[in-house]
Amino acid sequence: MTATSSSLTTSSNDNCLRAANLPSLLLPIPTRLTSPSSCSYYSTMTNHIAATKATARGEGSVIHLPKPPPAADAASTTRSKSSEGAAMEDEYGAMSSAGETYTHPSPYRLESFGTFGHGGCATGPLPRGVLDPAFICYNTYGALNDARDNALVVCHALTGNSSLEAWWGELLGPGRAFDTDRYFVVCCNILGSCYGSVGPSSPRPGRGGDDRVEGEEEDGEGVVPRDGSGRAIYGMDFPDVSVRDTVRLQLLLLKNKLKINSIKCVIGGSFGGMQAMEYCVMAGATRPVGGSGNNNSGGSNDPINGTTTRPLFVGEKNGGGGAVPPYGIGEFVTKRNGRVEPYVRSAIPIACGAQHTAWQIGVSETQRQAIYADPRWRGGRYDPADPPASGLSVARQVAMVSYRTPLGYHRKFGRGLTDESGPSYGSRAPWQVKSYLEYQGRKFLDRFDPVTYVKLTEQMDSHDVGRGRGGGSIEEVLAHVEIPVCVMGIDSDVLYPLREQEELVRGMPHAELKIIHSDAGHDGFLLEQDQVAAHIKSFLYSHD
Repeated sequence: MTATSSSLTTSSNDNCLRAANLPSLLLPIPTRLTSPSSCSYYSTMTNHIAATKATARGEGSVIHLPKPPPAADAASTTRSKSSEGAAMEDEYGAMSSAGETYTHPSPYRLESFGTFGHGGCATGPLPRGVLDPAFICYNTYGALNDARDNALVVCHALTGNSSLEAWWGELLGPGRAFDTDRYFVVCCNILGSCYGSVGPSSPRPGRGGDDRVEGEEEDGEGVVPRDGSGRAIYGMDFPDVSVRDTVRLQLLLLKNKLKINSIKCVIGGSFGGMQAMEYCVMAGATRPVGGSGNNNSGGSNDPINGTTTRPLFVGEKNGGGGAVPPYGIGEFVTKRNGRVEPYVRSAIPIACGAQHTAWQIGVSETQRQAIYADPRWRGGRYDPADPPASGLSVARQVAMVSYRTPLGYHRKFGRGLTDESGPSYGSRAPWQVKSYLEYQGRKFLDRFDPVTYVKLTEQMDSHDVGRGRGGGSIEEVLAHVEIPVCVMGIDSDVLYPLREQEELVRGMPHAELKIIHSDAGHDGFLLEQDQVAAHIKSFLYSHD
């Protein structure tokens, strides 16, 4: 599936989206999200409940794709997509929560357990640092080989989902970069998402119906968040989740449910690249001698997550004790070809660094502040019929600016007007760029909600491969990554500048750098699919 033009409406899909039949781009932002099928904070949780109860097939949702068209000539395959078309391209196609579900068999301790405290929250006896149930959505494409070691894991970005064909569709299929004739491709959703995984809009544990906490206020900090049907949900009480929490649960899915013996490669861009880096550290590194590779204390085993302070072998059973999850270096290994190896054999992180920097946290915080400034926010406990839509729209507009470049905006919009008969400057000037951003903000309301956006940007800000490991030294942690790594950066990326990818390559012993040439900025990892695909195919073919 190719990226769709921003001038087109998105198609309808199951569970999360309704057709974006948007009004004129210059109309004010709606203050109500009335669609019962939209992926909103207070949406009906039928799909989440069903996913939690369902017994998913071990193979996941296998999607068969057609053969690709004949290869284009070299000139056309290297052509920059960001310069094509009559409008600035969108990053995503139709988005949904379709897929299979992995539910952790017991309460899932998060990295924050025992760190930020794990007492009850302000609105009832909800433990901190634990998810119960913990579940994520995933999709698979192709088939496992007899050795169960031909798996590719693809990680999505901030607002993506596990339907790989919706955003990297040109890379997926027989003969393509994610060759479904050769590989078993797995795409996992992330914790906290609204696309089929446990998140802020999931049912609140131990609550339901119209029951109230004693002393619960009708409005304000003491109110229990509820969806449009009155069901109690997590809302802003959804626990703090880190990138590591998401990656560990994905690893347990891959190891325990899909029974994958070894992962050929993990690939992801932006937030997906951050996940790929955590895979490198937890499952692609040499474990430090005489230690767990972290600064956590506690016993030797973690029965909740099934991990230990020594390497965890594929198929190994947990047992005994109760410790803080180690989240250590080289935590997941496997036995392959008669020897112990990292569980992940290679990785391709794209457009990310080793940690979220002050610059990136600042960009995220600006977006969150836009949401907080909406008077309908009400501390995140807003009326489900009257959400802070304006704040979320502005947050998305800020993000859309940071994802692109000055040159890209200049070439596309310049100082153009949507109506040449209107004012050429001033508050009523119909700037083309203003119309585009307002459209993007409105369109985002159909597929995301404010609390989920706040929580996911906070999870992205948690990214730091050095935290709690190797004395906090990123250099020491990266030096333990022993697998081949192809790091990709975009030469015009102002959000995750190329120097951050250069630092990753300097830090990992077997890393190489590939540069994506684009005027699209950070979004080049989604829009420049020809270049990305070429580098992925070359790397996969040259490494086991």
